[in-house]
Amino acid sequence: MPETKIQKVLVANRGEIAIRIFRACYDLGMHTVAIYSAEDTYSTFRTRADEAYLIGEGKSPLGAYLDIPGIINLAKRRGVSAIHPGYGFLSENPAFAKACEDNGIIFVGPPSDVLGKMGDKLSAKEIAKACNVPTVPGCTEPLRDGDEALEKAVSFGFPVILKAAAGGGGRGMRRCDKPEEVKPAFDLVRSEAEKAFGCGDIFIEKYLVDPKHIEVQILADQHGNVYHLGERDCSLQRRYQKVVEFAPAWSVPQETVAALREDAVKIAKQVGYVNAGTVEFLVDQSSGQHYFIEMNPRIQVEHTVTEMVTGIDIVRAQLLIAEGKSLDYPEIGLTCQEDLRINGYAIQCRVTTEDPANNFAPDNGKITAYRTGGGFGVRLDGGNASTGTVISPYYDSLLVKVTCHDTTFPAVCHKSIRALNEVHVRGVKTNIPFVTNILTHPAFIAGKCYTKFIDETPELFDIVDSRDRATRVLKYIAAIQVANPNAERREYATPRFPVRKEPLGPGLKQMLDEKGPDAVKQWILDQKKLLITDTTMRDAHQSLLSTRMRSRDMLKGAEGTSDILRDCFSLEMWGGATFDVAYRFLHESPWERLRKLRERIPNIPFQMLLRGGNLVGYANYPDNLVRAFIAEAAKYGIDVFRVFDSLNWIPAMEVAMDEVLNQGKLLEATMCYTGDILDPKRDRYTLQYYVDLAKELEKRGAHILCIKDMSGLLKPYAAKKLVSTLKQEIGIPIHFHTHDTTGNQVASILMAAEAGVDIVDAAVSSMSGLTSQPSLDAVVAALQGTERDTGLDLQRVQELSNYYADVRLRYSAFDQGLKTTPRTSTATKSPAVSTPTCSRRWFPSVWAAASTK
Repeated sequence: MPETKIQKVLVANRGEIAIRIFRACYDLGMHTVAIYSAEDTYSTFRTRADEAYLIGEGKSPLGAYLDIPGIINLAKRRGVSAIHPGYGFLSENPAFAKACEDNGIIFVGPPSDVLGKMGDKLSAKEIAKACNVPTVPGCTEPLRDGDEALEKAVSFGFPVILKAAAGGGGRGMRRCDKPEEVKPAFDLVRSEAEKAFGCGDIFIEKYLVDPKHIEVQILADQHGNVYHLGERDCSLQRRYQKVVEFAPAWSVPQETVAALREDAVKIAKQVGYVNAGTVEFLVDQSSGQHYFIEMNPRIQVEHTVTEMVTGIDIVRAQLLIAEGKSLDYPEIGLTCQEDLRINGYAIQCRVTTEDPANNFAPDNGKITAYRTGGGFGVRLDGGNASTGTVISPYYDSLLVKVTCHDTTFPAVCHKSIRALNEVHVRGVKTNIPFVTNILTHPAFIAGKCYTKFIDETPELFDIVDSRDRATRVLKYIAAIQVANPNAERREYATPRFPVRKEPLGPGLKQMLDEKGPDAVKQWILDQKKLLITDTTMRDAHQSLLSTRMRSRDMLKGAEGTSDILRDCFSLEMWGGATFDVAYRFLHESPWERLRKLRERIPNIPFQMLLRGGNLVGYANYPDNLVRAFIAEAAKYGIDVFRVFDSLNWIPAMEVAMDEVLNQGKLLEATMCYTGDILDPKRDRYTLQYYVDLAKELEKRGAHILCIKDMSGLLKPYAAKKLVSTLKQEIGIPIHFHTHDTTGNQVASILMAAEAGVDIVDAAVSSMSGLTSQPSLDAVVAALQGTERDTGLDLQRVQELSNYYADVRLRYSAFDQGLKTTPRTSTATKSPAVSTPTCSRRWFPSVWAAASTK
C-alpha cells in the first residue's frame, strides 16, 4: 500500500496520553496540535504541543472532547495530516474514524469498519466464535428487556454479568448473583449506557468467579502482518477499573499464555485489523481455560509495561503504521514474530487523586507541592502534575503513571515501592498508600491476584495517613489565627509525667478474670479499708472539660496510674458523653482508646457508666443491640458496668443488667439520689423508698449497689444515715458516687465511710471539685491512720495530680465554667442552678424530680 508522510498530528485527547503522543510525534519530527476544553485552559498538556486550540465552546467539559464536527473543522483549518484519538473519549467511535476518512485525514487507529466491528462487544464476540476462539457463555443479540435478561441468566447459571454493548472503562456493568437482582440491574445498566455512550444495547454473559484478566497487545500493519507483543496481567481492578498492571503474565501457565497469544493474532487477522489493539481474555485459575471477552481497538493506559519489556515504542509504531510503514520498518523492528523478545518484568502503578479511605472519592484542588521519583528502570508518564496545578472535578483522576522494570518480579515490586515512595504530592489526597499496600501484599508478589482481589482484601485499606506534618501544622496555625487573631498564644512546659516504679504483679482485675464476680464481691465485703474508684479519666474530665480530653493525654499517664492506684477498686473511663465527643469532636475511636488503656493498665478493673436501654446514647435501643454492645465492651476491657436509669425505673435497666451477668462481669446496679431523706416534709423520696429500691436491685442479681448522687444533694449526715441503713438491709457492697457541686461532698464521703460504705468515687485534686468528684487527695489524707485508711500513698497520688494539673492547662478553652462553689445550692436543697454539665444537662428528669415535693 502507498505510504503517506504525516506532517502534522492533532491529538484528540487530554492529560497524560496527549503528552505521550506528543513525545512520539517529536521523535518522528512531526508537528503537534492540542485541543483543550475551557476547563483545561491551564492544564499542562496543552503547553506541550506546537499549537493548542480551544474546542467545544459552550459545551460541557466532557462534550468538548466529543465534538466530532468541531474537531474535524479545526483539523481542516489547521492543515492537520492525522488525528490520534488516544484512549477514551472518541478513540473507539467508528463515526469519528469515518469522519476523518471522509475528510482526507488519517485516523491513527484501525479503519472505521474494523473499529465498528471490534468496538462493539457483541460483534467482537461473533468474530471470535468464527475463529473458534472460546468465549464466555452469553447472548449474541442485545437484550429486549429485563424479562429476557432473567431468562438468559437462569439458562447460563448464576452469577451473570450485564454489560453495555458500547461500554468500557468499567462503566455499564452489573453483576447479578440471584434472579431477583437481574431486572433492577438491567434498568440501571441501560440507563448508565445511554447516558455515557449514547447506546442502550445490553447483553448478558456468565460471570467467572475469581478469574485472571489477561490482555494481549497486538500490532498490525496495512500489509497484512499481525504480531503480538506479549501479554499483560491486568487482574488488579476496582469496579472494573485497572489499578496495577504487569508484564509478562508470568503466573499463568505457559501453555495458556501460548494459546492466548495465538488466539489474539487469529482474531486480529480474521477482522483485518490494522494498527495497535488489545485483545482481552479471562482465565479461569482452576482449569486454565481462557475466554475472549473483548478487543480494545486503541492504545491502552497500561501499554507502558509492554514497551518496557519489549523495547518497542507502541505509540511511535502507531504513527508509522498510519503512514503505511510495515512492521519490519527499522523504527518498529519486527521482521517476524520470532523477533519479539520479552526481557524482565515491568509494573505500572496509576497514581490518582483519590482517597482510598473514603471509598476512593476523587479529590480536587491545588497541588501545593509535587516531587517525583526516578532512577534506573523507572519511567514516569505524567499529565497534569506539577506544583500549582489545579486538579478539577471534571475529568479522570489520573496524576501520573509510574512504570518500573527489573530482571525479576520481586525486584520490580521493590523498585515500584521505592519509586512510589519518592512521589510527594501535597494539596490533594492520592492513592499512593493504597497502591503500596498492594505491592507489598504476599498474594500480589506470588501472582495470585484475581479481578475481585481488591474488593475481598480489606487489609489493603489499612491506610497510613500522609506524613505531611509541615502543611498540616501551617493549616492548623492559620485556622487559629483567622478564627481569633487576638487570642492569647500560650506556651506550656512539659507535663510532669507519672512513672511506674514497681512491678505490677496480679491485681483485682486478675482476681475477677480467674475467680469471677462473686469472689470479687466477697473480697470487697471483707475489706476494712475504704476502696476508691478514680474517675479522672471519665467523669472528672467530662464534668470539667466538656469531655474534650484526648486519648493521648490519658495514655501518657496510664503506666504511672497502674502503679500509683494499684490498690484502687476500679478506674472509670468510659460511657456517656465520652462516646459522642470522641467520635464527633476528637475524631477518635473510644473503642481504640479502651484497648490501648487496657494494654498499659492490666491490673486494675475498668468501669463504665451505662444508661440502661440508652447505652451511651440518647435514645432507647433494641434489646439485641444492648446485649451486643455490652458483649463488645466486655471483650474490649470493661470489668464493672454501672447500670442506671435517671428515673430509677428498673424495667429500663433489666436487659442491660441481665447481659452484664451473662458476660461474667461485675454488675453495679444504681439508684439515683434526689430529695432529702433528713427532711420529713419531703416525703416522695424517703429513706424507705431507697431501701426498697436497693432490695429489688439486689434481688435482680446486682453484685454491687451504687448510690449515684448526680448533683451533690446527699449531705454528710444524710449520707451516713442512708449508708448505715442500707448496710443493715442488704448484703452486697455499696459504692457511693457524688459530684462536689455543693462543696460538702468530701464530708459526705467521710460520713459514708464511717457508716460502712465500701467504695467511693473521687478524682485527683487537680481534676476535682465543683461539678467533678471530690478530691481523692483530700479523702486519702483524711483517712490516713484510721481503720478506713485507703492504703494509697499520698505522695504518689500527688504525682498524678501534678500530671493532670499540667494537662488541664491545655484544655483551658473548654474549662471556662464555675471557679467556686455557689452558696445557694445547699440553701435551696436542689442542684446548683449554675452547674453547667452533669446536673441539668445530662439528667433533666432528675433535675425536675429534685424540685418536686
